[in-house]
Amino acid sequence: MTERPVPSPVPEPVEAFAVQLRELRLRCFEPTEASLALQMKCGRSSVSAMLNGRRFPSWELTSAFVTACGAEPADWLDRWRDAKRRLDALRRGPAGQGGDGRPAALPDAGGDALLAATWYRSNPEFYTAAARCVRAARSEIRVTYTRRYPPDQYTTKASADYFADILAWAREDTEDQRSVRRIIGVPETDGVPDRDVLAWARRHREETGDILNYEANVLRWTAAADGLNMALIDDSTVFLAFSGGARQKLNGFSVQDPTYMSYFAAYFEQLWTPLQPLGAYLDAAGR
Repeated sequence: MTERPVPSPVPEPVEAFAVQLRELRLRCFEPTEASLALQMKCGRSSVSAMLNGRRFPSWELTSAFVTACGAEPADWLDRWRDAKRRLDALRRGPAGQGGDGRPAALPDAGGDALLAATWYRSNPEFYTAAARCVRAARSEIRVTYTRRYPPDQYTTKASADYFADILAWAREDTEDQRSVRRIIGVPETDGVPDRDVLAWARRHREETGDILNYEANVLRWTAAADGLNMALIDDSTVFLAFSGGARQKLNGFSVQDPTYMSYFAAYFEQLWTPLQPLGAYLDAAGR
């Protein structure tokens, strides 16, 4: 039998902050996670994750939660900063020396672990496999998109199906607590966002505004090259995409392994936490 991976312990600063959030919710007569999500304009699973200590929330999400509970966000900023400071120190290791170089609370697979990768030679091969995995997802999808062009400028049928399947999965009417989080890299030159990607991002906000299980944050991307993009499906499957040159050029590979996934999940969370939500970014860009 294959043993299930042991869940990583919740870091103390995250659990302590979650306790404070639960107490605030209790003081305002314990509104449901669904009603809080509606007021916060986020997914129900995101509310559940922050209340149960599965995810340390960004300040924007914390502020929205506090407001939804009838409290004053300014009274919570120092608490959030203190929790984040302690969490960052914990991740760096003892005395800020970086510890043993591993992300916090990763399972130890030993030094002889072997990984089986599935390689994809082309854009259609990669996206067809990724879409199949998305449709079979159980609870969580985390993806990044950092390219010099918006998705609708070079879409093959396979890539179009992949992007559509992610939104369809998030929209599906189910009792499961589903969550899709997407990091969108918006290319910038001298502080000016790329016109085409910015226009696509505005359309994307309109397209996804009614999906409570979908959240997008913006990474301001200043490199004159595509980023390394990833899709993390549930708790075990990682897709890594390599692109560049021609707009359609993309290949990559996937690995199904909980330990391998945990490293990329830790990296995704490190990227996600300080980023600005898509709506807030677009509102600021419009000024």
